[in-house]
Amino acid sequence: MTNQIASLAARLAAVERRLDSTSRTAQLAYSSIEDGAINVFDDDGSLRAVIGQQPDGTTGVNVVNGPTPPTPSQPTVTAIPGGVAAAWEGTFADAVAAPLDFARVEVHAAGLDNFTPGSATLRGTLESPRGGTLTIPAEQALYVRLLTRSSSGVASPPSVQSGPVTPGPVVAQEVLDGIVGETALAEGAVSRAKLQIGAVGHNQLAIGTGNLMPDPSFEGAFTAQLVAANSQWTLVGGNGSPKALRVNGTSATAASPSLRITELPVSPGNRFFLAFDYRVSADWAGNSVRFYLRWQDAAGAVLGYGTAIATPTPGAAWARVSQQVQAPAGTVAATVWLQDFQATAGTADFDNAEIRTVIGAGMVLAESIGTLELAAQSVTGEKVVAKSLTAREVKALSLTGDEIATNTLTARHIAAGSLSASRLAIGTNGNLVGDPSYETGVVAAGLAGQDPAVFAVEDGGNNSAKRLRITSAAGAYRWVQHATSPVLPGDRYWIAADYKTTADFTGATVKLFLGFYDEAGTRLGSDGIVVSAPVTDGTWQRISKVITIPANSTQANMRVGVDGTGSTVTVGSAYFDNLECRSVLSTPGSGARAELSPQGLRLYDESGGEAVSLTTGTPNYVTLTNNGRAVATIDQEGNTGVADLAVAGTFTIGGDPFETYLASFARGLVAVDYQASSVSAGTTDYGFVELSFDADTSRMYRIVLDCYADPSVAGGELVVALRDGGAKTPSITSPQIQSVTYPLSTAGFQRIRLECIRSGSALGTGLHRLLTTFRCQSGPTGQTVRLFGGTTYQGVMYVEDVGPYIPETGVYNVGGGTTTPPTKTYTKTYAASWSGSYANRGAYNSYYGNQCLQGYYSSTNGMQASLIGFPASLGTDLSGATIQKAEVYLYFDHWYYNGGGKAVIKAHKFTSRPSTFSSDSESQTISWGKNVGKWVDITAVFDSTSWRGIALDPNNSDLNYYGRARGVGQTYPPQLRVTYTK
Repeated sequence: MTNQIASLAARLAAVERRLDSTSRTAQLAYSSIEDGAINVFDDDGSLRAVIGQQPDGTTGVNVVNGPTPPTPSQPTVTAIPGGVAAAWEGTFADAVAAPLDFARVEVHAAGLDNFTPGSATLRGTLESPRGGTLTIPAEQALYVRLLTRSSSGVASPPSVQSGPVTPGPVVAQEVLDGIVGETALAEGAVSRAKLQIGAVGHNQLAIGTGNLMPDPSFEGAFTAQLVAANSQWTLVGGNGSPKALRVNGTSATAASPSLRITELPVSPGNRFFLAFDYRVSADWAGNSVRFYLRWQDAAGAVLGYGTAIATPTPGAAWARVSQQVQAPAGTVAATVWLQDFQATAGTADFDNAEIRTVIGAGMVLAESIGTLELAAQSVTGEKVVAKSLTAREVKALSLTGDEIATNTLTARHIAAGSLSASRLAIGTNGNLVGDPSYETGVVAAGLAGQDPAVFAVEDGGNNSAKRLRITSAAGAYRWVQHATSPVLPGDRYWIAADYKTTADFTGATVKLFLGFYDEAGTRLGSDGIVVSAPVTDGTWQRISKVITIPANSTQANMRVGVDGTGSTVTVGSAYFDNLECRSVLSTPGSGARAELSPQGLRLYDESGGEAVSLTTGTPNYVTLTNNGRAVATIDQEGNTGVADLAVAGTFTIGGDPFETYLASFARGLVAVDYQASSVSAGTTDYGFVELSFDADTSRMYRIVLDCYADPSVAGGELVVALRDGGAKTPSITSPQIQSVTYPLSTAGFQRIRLECIRSGSALGTGLHRLLTTFRCQSGPTGQTVRLFGGTTYQGVMYVEDVGPYIPETGVYNVGGGTTTPPTKTYTKTYAASWSGSYANRGAYNSYYGNQCLQGYYSSTNGMQASLIGFPASLGTDLSGATIQKAEVYLYFDHWYYNGGGKAVIKAHKFTSRPSTFSSDSESQTISWGKNVGKWVDITAVFDSTSWRGIALDPNNSDLNYYGRARGVGQTYPPQLRVTYTK
C-alpha cells in the first residue's frame, strides 16, 4: 500500500511539472498569419487595430478609431522679426502625461479672434510630446491655438487661444535722418495713401486745373482715414464706382451732419464748378444734401459759402447736381465739405464729386479753347454779345436745329435757293417734343410768368435732372402746352409720357393729349389719354397711345395737364417727364402692312391680323448682333441658335418636353440610412431599420438592406423581412413584402443582403414607411443574433428609383419550352403617309394639298377638318397588341390669334386618304402655340388597335379653333408614337 501511494504521488508531481511548463509557453508560439490580418475589436465590437497585411498590400500594425487625445496647454506666443513664435511646453490641460498613441501637436494660427482650427489655419506641427517652438511668418497680428493628434488620426479639442501678437519689425532700428533723399525714391513711390491727413497743406501743393477734389470717388486710403475718424460716415457701393460715402442722418431733432474733406488755396474772385452724385434712402427726411466750399480769410474767419444743393426724392435712383460758385473779397482759402442738411431720418449717399476751376475772361489765349474744352450747353445766348457772331465765326454746317430756337428762322431769313437737301436735317432723334425732359430751360422760361405754386420745373425727374409739376385745383383744368410741329392728315403718331403723383392726389385726372390745328392756327380738336385713377404710390408710370392725325390738320402739339373739372374736392400735384411724340412708319391701308414705332415692328397679313413675324429679306431670318458679331439667329426654317438659354416655361426637344427625356432615366437614391451600431434579436421578430419615401406610380423602385449579421452561437437560420406600414407607423406585424433567410452555420460576422424590386403602382402612390425585422430560428436554445455595421464598414438600407414603370411581361417556363414567347413592350414611331383638309367637313379640298386645317375662318371653305393617316405597318404591329400609350406629333404654324389656339384631335380607321370626311366622335382638346411642334398624349382617344390615324375636327366656329398644321411632305410632318405590349 505504501508503494502504491508513493507511486501515485510521483505521478501527480510529474503532471504538475508538465502543466507548469505548458502555462509558461507562448500561446502563439507555433502560429502564423498566412496572407491576412488579425482584427482587434473592443467590447462594443468597434475595430481598434489591424495587425498583419493591410488593405493597400503593406504589412504592419494600423491603429484606428482610437479615443480622443487630451487637449494641449495654452501656447506661448511672442513677436519675432517678420512673424511670431509659438511655443508649447509639453503639458496638457486635461491629462498628466501624453497618451501612448500620441502622434503630434498641430499649431494653428489665424487673424480672426476665436477662430476654428482647420486645414486653412494649419501652420506646422510639433512631433515631440516634450514640446517645442514653431516660427510662423506673418504680416498681421495672429491668434494661435494647438490641438493633439493621435496615431489613429483622432484630434483633441483645440487649446485655449493666445494672441493677438503683432509680428516684429524686419529692421532692427529706424532709418537714419537723411538716408533716403528725393533721388532715392522711385517715381510715383509716394502716393496719397502714404501721406497722413493734414501732413501736407494746400500751401505745400501745386493745385492743377483738373479735379481739385481728393479721392473724388471715395475709393482710396484718403477717404478710408476720413471715415475711420467719423463713425457717422461709412462706405457703401458707388454710382458706377466701387464705393460711395454714406452719412446716417437719424436724429431726434433736425441736424446737419457734415464731413470736412480738405482745404484749398483760393483768391478773391476765383470761380469754381462744383458737382456730385447723390441719392437718399426711402425713409430719408431732411431739407437737402449739399457739397460746398466755405470761404475763409487769412485769420480763418468764415466769409460765406459756395454751395451745390440738391433736393432728393427718397428712395430714387442716383442723380447729379452741379453749380458754379465764386470766392468773395478777402478770401485766401476754402475748406471742402459734404453735408446732409437739416436731416432727421434715413441715410444720404455721395459719389463722384468734382471741384474744377473756371477760367475767367482775359486769361485764355486766342484759339486755345475748342469744342473739347467746352462743356455741353456751356455757351448759351446770354453769354454772346449781340452781333458778335457772324458767318465768319460759325463753322460750315455747325448749326443744326438744336442750336436754333423755335420760330426764329422764317422764310424771310432764308435766301432763295440757299437750302438744298444736303443742308436739311429732319429732326435729331425723331422726337417732335421740344424740351421733353424739361432740362433745356425752354419750358421753364415759358412758365416764368405763371404762379410757381401751380406750375414749376423742379429737380428730381425720372432718370433725368428735371420734371414738370402741376398742382391740381377743384373745378379747374390746368395744363402746359409744348411747341407746335407740322403734321399731315392721316399720319399716325405715338405719344407717351412719364407721370407721378403725390400721395394725397385726389379728385382729378391726369391727361396727355395731342392737339390738332389747321393752317390758320384754328384748333380742330385733340386725342389722347385720360388717367382717371392715377397711381398714388409715388412711383413713375408710363402712358402711351397711337394717334391718327384728322383731316385738314397741318400742325399738332403735345399737352400735359391735371383736370379737376367737376370735382369739389381736389388736392395734390402731378409730375411729368420724358415726353415723346414720334411718327409711326406705316404703309397705307388696313390690310397687309408694316408699322414701325417705339412699340416695335409689327407686320399684318391680308386680313389685317397681326402676323408677328420679322422679315429682313429673302429668305426670312433674324440675326442679333453685338459689336458686329452675331450672337443669335433664327433662320428661314425656324432653326434657332443662341448662346446661354434660360426657359421659364416648358422646354421641348423635338416636340417632347424635356421632362420626358429625364423620366426615361433612373433618378437614383430617394432614401438612405447607414448603420454604425448593432441591434440584437432572439427567436421573436425584432425591428431593425425604418426608412420612408414617397412612391410614384409611374416609377420602379429597388429596396435594399445590406449589413452584417453576428450570431451568438453557430446553428439555425437568420430570417430578415421587409415590411410596409404605408403612411402609418410600421411594426413587426405590418404586411411583409419581401424576406431572405441565411444559415448561421458558424459563429462570427457574415454579410447579408435583402433586395426587392417593386413598381410604384404595386406599392401604391404616396408615403411608405418601410421596416426591416429579423429573428433567428431552429438554432440552439438561447441563441441570439445581432445585425450591425461599423463606423468604417457601415451597413446601409436604401430605396433607389431605377427608372420608369415597366409592365410585367414574363411567363412560367418549367423547362419544356413554351409554344408562345412571353409578351414584350415596344415603342415605335410612325411617320404620316398621307394627310389633307376637308371643306365644310365634307369633300377633300385639294387647294391646300397635304396641309391640315381645322375650324371656321370664312364661308369660302366653311367648317374645315383634316385627316392624317399612317402606314400599313401600324395595323400589323397593333394586331393582337395591348396599347399602353399613344402620342401624336403635330406642328401648328398658324392660328387666328397670335397667342395660339386649341387643337381638337379624334381618331379614324382609314388606311388611305378618303374622298369625304368622317371620324370617331370621341375627342381630346389641347391648347397649342403658334409655330410650335410638340408631342401630346392621345391615349384617351387612340385606345383601340383598330384605329389607323387621327382627325383634326373642332366643329366650332369660335376663332380660337381656327388653325393650320403641317402635313406630309412639309417640314415637321405629323408622327405617331405608340407604346404597346405584344
